[in-house]
Amino acid sequence: MIVRNLETIDFRTLSIFVTSCRRLSLTKCALELNLPKSTVSKAITKLEQHFEAKLLERTTRKLVITEAGQMVLERAASLVEEFHSIGQDVQEMEQQIQGRLRIAAPPALDAYMAEHIFLPFLKQWPKVQIALEASNDFVDLFSHGFDMAIRVGQIVDDRLIAKKLGYTTRVLAASPEYLAECGVPKTPEDLTTHNCLRYQYVSEIGPWTLISHDNTVNVSVSSNFSSTTVEAILKGALKGLGIANLPMQNMTQELENGSLVRVLPQWHTVPMPIYLVYRPGANRTRRVQAMIDHIMSLRSQFEFGPRHGLCCGEA
Repeated sequence: MIVRNLETIDFRTLSIFVTSCRRLSLTKCALELNLPKSTVSKAITKLEQHFEAKLLERTTRKLVITEAGQMVLERAASLVEEFHSIGQDVQEMEQQIQGRLRIAAPPALDAYMAEHIFLPFLKQWPKVQIALEASNDFVDLFSHGFDMAIRVGQIVDDRLIAKKLGYTTRVLAASPEYLAECGVPKTPEDLTTHNCLRYQYVSEIGPWTLISHDNTVNVSVSSNFSSTTVEAILKGALKGLGIANLPMQNMTQELENGSLVRVLPQWHTVPMPIYLVYRPGANRTRRVQAMIDHIMSLRSQFEFGPRHGLCCGEA
């Protein structure tokens, strides 16, 4: 009976459903898969009839995934990704590592990862294609089809395999021109009289929490400029707009060449752990395992913790 039921659903139907869920639009799904919209709609209806459950609610603006739909999505996404990778995996058995890798990373790390991690990997394995998606959200690797992700902070999804890479720490910095014009803060409380550029990687706006050895302070700062991108805050600091509070790896070069100067060098934010996470079984493909091995071999590239020279205020 199980075999007879499975014969009514093919991977094409599952792929249409997964893509519709990811795009939350039948029209966008049809465009991505180069199919008529009617074909997409019929596939969704076929799947709902098979499971005898409503999987997607159609509204005038977008699709809404039901509770049953979410359960089907999580399992179907893994099946579709596995099926799509079979051809590449067979080729990899006889040829060099190749195929597409979908990787998620926070915006504060995507450019750093591209330069220091992914470019060397692509030089070694030129037939691999890396699709890097930058997001501060902890995207679900199961339902969204990612091969792996770089995460900052504690890992709460116990379904994932997590490997610790190192730490990231935010430090304060400003241009020499800004400090010459506005003065150099001597204590964290002095920041209240300065223009502090906010890297708004979360929606909440609160005080800056800084630590130095066993001391912790919360400083309410003022700002005339905030951004969800590291690049914008870094540019603002370089142009003398104010004091930036950014992850150390994003301004290492500027601190070393003197275009930015550490402010309150004995103070920094709480170091946050960096993890590589992936779905169990994802490393069965050679390209995924090769990337995991590559990243783990470069763990020293992620050691921006309290013992890093720049974190301690050393040049």
